Amino acid sequence: MQKLCARSGYLVIALFGLAFWPLARFIPVPSPTMTPLEVAAMYARNPNGIRFGMLMMSISGAIFTPFVAVISIQMKRIEGVSPILTYTQLSSGSVGALFFIIPAIIFSSAAYRPDRAPELTSLLNDLAWFFAVMPVAAAFMQNVAIALAIFSDKRARPVFPRWLGYFNIWVALLFAPGGLVTFFKTGPFAWNGLLAFYVAGTVFAAWFFVMVHMLLKAIDQQAQEPA
Repeated sequence: MQKLCARSGYLVIALFGLAFWPLARFIPVPSPTMTPLEVAAMYARNPNGIRFGMLMMSISGAIFTPFVAVISIQMKRIEGVSPILTYTQLSSGSVGALFFIIPAIIFSSAAYRPDRAPELTSLLNDLAWFFAVMPVAAAFMQNVAIALAIFSDKRARPVFPRWLGYFNIWVALLFAPGGLVTFFKTGPFAWNGLLAFYVAGTVFAAWFFVMVHMLLKAIDQQAQEPA
């Protein structure tokens, strides 16, 4: 069951990519400088693709929760009877799952009535992108909790290698520019910018692949230990 939950990380990123690219056609990311008429036309051109894509994105968010759970199981091996970082990771990851689901619902709401006033569709579009890109604090806390747990592991045979802690710190820092999207409509810190979206999105995908691999190794290690 742990290995199944670990491998669910591949499904999370696959469904997320399917939702944003071929279905909703949100790659390349639409600019915050688009006029309300341009935004309304974007939703009117592909309402069903956006709706179906956002359904996939919300499912991706649900599947993220067992992935968070198996990280917690392995972190608890490190912390034992005082698993404060484990619970921090679990709660932060659970909050993070909502930021798959909430923007998906708002994007779907914008596509639900493509004939509504363009200004209202533009407002929903702004809100959806803010929910999709700006809430980096939960992910930052999750990655830092994982890193601190790894650094605290004093076992002769650690659950995770120390480099994975530094990797999670690096990921947390590269997520941070997304929190600045409220100040920018153009440039690398806008919601369609190099740092706020494309770098953070690439790192987001890389984090899943690295964590799945290391979780599977940790689970194999656990199976070799006495109960």
